[in-house]
Amino acid sequence: MTGLALPVMELQESTLASETFSKRENLCNLKTPPVICQANSSVTVEETALRAYKFYRAFVVDGDPRTMFSLIDSTYKQHHPGYNDGPNTIWPLFCNGNKIGTEKNTAWCFDASTNMSYAQYSTTDRWKWVGGCVHEHWDQGETIPKNKCYKLNATMT
Repeated sequence: MTGLALPVMELQESTLASETFSKRENLCNLKTPPVICQANSSVTVEETALRAYKFYRAFVVDGDPRTMFSLIDSTYKQHHPGYNDGPNTIWPLFCNGNKIGTEKNTAWCFDASTNMSYAQYSTTDRWKWVGGCVHEHWDQGETIPKNKCYKLNATMT
């Protein structure tokens, strides 16, 4: 009987590993993001900073479109020429779960004084957060305000 337990245990470990890789799932079979963010005015600065870090991880490091779009609101004002507003406009660009970089070759910042977050990789993106959700996006001529980056509580990440 114990001989059967080992394969089951290996299967469970394999399932856990698969769940980890599911972050990079390809969701392009969906025409729109599965879930988008609902703004909530009671979301604190600390929670917004943590959400901004999760957004950076999902967008740049993990290639996790499900988490990424769960943090973007339905308005998502786009300041990039040629793109319309709304999360559905950019869904086809990110639904495949491709990663952009690693934490070692990219940078992240949340500036609590402006409620803006930044991700630096081959370019630098800036997002305005409203009610705990990504609300606006810029990506031309942006720089990270390194002296204003919010320090996350190490126990939260």
